[in-house]
Amino acid sequence: MRVTHLLAIGCLAGILSACASTPVTYNPAQSQAMNIARAGGIDFKLKDTELPRDTANGIVESSGYGLAMAASGYNAPIPGFSQFDMAGLNFASWLLSPGPQSSRNSLFAWMPKAYVKEGEEPVDKLADLLLAATGEVVEAMGYEAAKSIAKGGKDKSGLAVYFRVKGQPEDERCKNSPTRSTCWISFGLRDPRSIPMAPAFIGTTGEAYFFNPSSGVYSNYKFPRENTGLNELAFLQQLSAKLPEWVYFYAAPKRVKFDKESRLKIPVIINQGKVHYFVKPVSS
Repeated sequence: MRVTHLLAIGCLAGILSACASTPVTYNPAQSQAMNIARAGGIDFKLKDTELPRDTANGIVESSGYGLAMAASGYNAPIPGFSQFDMAGLNFASWLLSPGPQSSRNSLFAWMPKAYVKEGEEPVDKLADLLLAATGEVVEAMGYEAAKSIAKGGKDKSGLAVYFRVKGQPEDERCKNSPTRSTCWISFGLRDPRSIPMAPAFIGTTGEAYFFNPSSGVYSNYKFPRENTGLNELAFLQQLSAKLPEWVYFYAAPKRVKFDKESRLKIPVIINQGKVHYFVKPVSS
C-alpha cells in the first residue's frame, strides 16, 4: 500500500520541514556532504568539522571509507595520510548527537521525471535500479543474489537481496537456510513527491520525483541486526557506484557496521562510489 496520505499528514503536522522547498543553491562554505544533507532536509544538528586545508582536501580526494574506520577507532590505513597526519585529526569532534532525521539510515533520490514513462511508478523504477545494482555487487562478491519483492513480487516498495552461498551450505560469513541467507540487505521505498526543480548540484536538474529522507515515513535500507563479518559501508560504496548520480545513501552514526564488532561512529553520505565526509577547510 502506498503512503502518500501519510506524507501529507506528516507535512500538516510540521514534521521538521518534510514538505519545505528543497534548497537549490550550493554553499561553498559547507562540505559537499553538508550541502547534500541540506538539500535532503536531514542537516538538523549535523555540523562540518573544520580541518587544515591540506588535510580537508586530502580527505575529500581520498573518497574512501578508511577515514570512517579510523574515526570509529579502527586501526585502518588511509591512502595519502601519514601517521603524523593521523595524529593531528581530532576524531572526538566528529562524534555527534544528530537530530531525528540524521540519526537514522536513509536512502534518498531526485529521480528525473523524464526517467519515468507514462503508466510507470517512480517507486517501481527505483526498485528496479536497486535490485539490478545490488545483484551485480553480490554476484561480484562471489555469492548468488536471491532477490525478493514484497507480497509475492507484487509490491516493489519492499525489497530484499540475500547473499546465497554457491555450491556449499555456508562460508565463514554467510550461512544458507533452505530459502535465505544470514547476509542480506533490504530496502523500504516510500512514494516520492513531485518538485518543479531539483537542486543543481545533486546530479540532475529540472522536474523530479523527490524521495524525501526528512519525512516521517521515509525510504531506507537495512542490514541484519547481527553482522556476520561483512563491511556494510564498503558494500554501500560499491552499490552506489552502480546507481545514478541522483541516488544517495546516508549512513548515520552507530547504524552501519564494519564487521561483527565495529560500528561507524560518524555520519557520512555515500554516492557514486564515494564516501562524503562532513569536513571543510578551516575558515580563513
